[in-house]
Amino acid sequence: MIRAYLFLILVTSVISCTTRNVLTGKNSASGDVSYFTILYYGYPNGERLRLEEMISEKWKIKYKAGAGCVVNSKMERKIEDKNRKTYVEIEKKYGKDWKMRYEKDINEAAMAQADIMDVLITNKPFREELEKHHIEIDGVDKEVLLLDDPGTYEVEVYGFNENNEQINCCRLHVNTKNKTVYLIK
Repeated sequence: MIRAYLFLILVTSVISCTTRNVLTGKNSASGDVSYFTILYYGYPNGERLRLEEMISEKWKIKYKAGAGCVVNSKMERKIEDKNRKTYVEIEKKYGKDWKMRYEKDINEAAMAQADIMDVLITNKPFREELEKHHIEIDGVDKEVLLLDDPGTYEVEVYGFNENNEQINCCRLHVNTKNKTVYLIK
């Protein structure tokens, strides 16, 4: 089991550090020009990327790897120049204080992750879904998307089996204010 875990870390590191050039094309990670694309390089902060993905619909901002772990100064300058232009466009849309408000939303998203898990842990239908898919509660991973209604999230829950294969469990709407969970499947 430890070897499998170490192998998974090694594979993730290699994949994350593969150089990709995305400096050409539209300012959009999804091909949709309504999104701003901010490029990053180096070893990605996975937790931060998950939080940014949570609020991406609200802000219409996507993050995309501009390069891998090994970056020369020319590539770094290109990425930073492209990001500066993107920041100007974001500021036009959201105002000069957008970064402060964005960081506030990131912090709230981090708190929401804990709130969502608190609601899910005590929800019997959710626990039954985990059992049906043979996923332990401490082995739950999730992707979270903030919905229009404050405190309401769409949550896709999954886990991994002993061969590190992903097991899709369920899709839910979770309301952290009234502590309700609705199974979407």
